[in-house]
Amino acid sequence: MSEQRTARMPAVLAGLVLLACATACAGGTAGGAPGTAPGSSAGGTAARSSAPASAQPENGVAALPGPEIVQRSVAALKEAGSVRITGRGSSQGQTVTFDLSADTAGNCAGTMGLSGQGTFRLVKLGTQLWVKPDEVFWRTHGGAATEDLVGDKYLKTTTDNTDFSEIGTVCDLDALGSALVEQTPGGLAVGRPVTVDGTPAVPVTGTADGATSTLTVATRGRPYPLRMERTGGEETGRVELKEFGTPVPTQTPAPSDTIDLDRLNGGGDEPTDPSTLSL
Repeated sequence: MSEQRTARMPAVLAGLVLLACATACAGGTAGGAPGTAPGSSAGGTAARSSAPASAQPENGVAALPGPEIVQRSVAALKEAGSVRITGRGSSQGQTVTFDLSADTAGNCAGTMGLSGQGTFRLVKLGTQLWVKPDEVFWRTHGGAATEDLVGDKYLKTTTDNTDFSEIGTVCDLDALGSALVEQTPGGLAVGRPVTVDGTPAVPVTGTADGATSTLTVATRGRPYPLRMERTGGEETGRVELKEFGTPVPTQTPAPSDTIDLDRLNGGGDEPTDPSTLSL
């Protein structure tokens, strides 16, 4: 395999992360199987009610102006401590799917994929990051030599790697919530009541730069943001949020199941020939 393709592969992985970040923050759809990172779980911070959403008391957000509904939903999201985000979004002609569990500590685990180009598993604990592309991804971006070298192992790096520095936004609920507030357009309109997966909710819609964004917020129990949608403009998609307060799996891949991505990419200015690496 050529050195150019070896050096390009981490950038392609990072590109998927950035695309998911763009669609998740702006509104990116439910779908895909859950990303199953290996391991145990850490505790969430928000108490969860076992009562059906329709039986929980109204939280009053339906009577509030749009900007305040958004603010309360973001506060509830951060108080939950963790959430599962499933989505599909398109940007610059590419469609990315993702199914991630994330928390306010910046930990996350799940899967991401690019249409027709494969998927990869992702595990992030603190600043440590592991990614595991599937065979389709290797064939599209890595080539047979890299696929044979890495096999069924995870590639390990950190968020200090500039290619992956933006992953903190999509994996950190605090950052995601702040981005949601910052990107909320002006002139928000509160729509008629709807139901999202059995939960009574209200949509808040705004338009800016030719794009329409809608945030749908629960009106019973905690005012969680249940759905984000964006139509028109360069970035479109839909994101579903669920399993609030469910801990993120935190067990990381064993060293024997990983290979250092920085070594695979040379650890410097010049890429390393995969044939020279030993596992």
